[in-house]
Amino acid sequence: MINAPDLILADEPTGNIDPEMGARILRLLIELNRLGKTVVLATHDLGLIRSTKGSVEARILRLADGHLAQGASIL
Repeated sequence: MINAPDLILADEPTGNIDPEMGARILRLLIELNRLGKTVVLATHDLGLIRSTKGSVEARILRLADGHLAQGASIL
């Protein structure tokens, strides 16, 4: 964040941390997105995806067996 990147790649940003810290990280990523940053987040946590529903307009892409699954959706 120090160099103010336009793109933030977050691979499992809430993995292996407690729920409170995970929520703080998610709020930070949402705020960075509102400030004009593009955030790409990879996660296995469907709850994390659902928790963003009212906070951001997001495109969700699902991978299955190494391929892009049909039915990409917008939250």
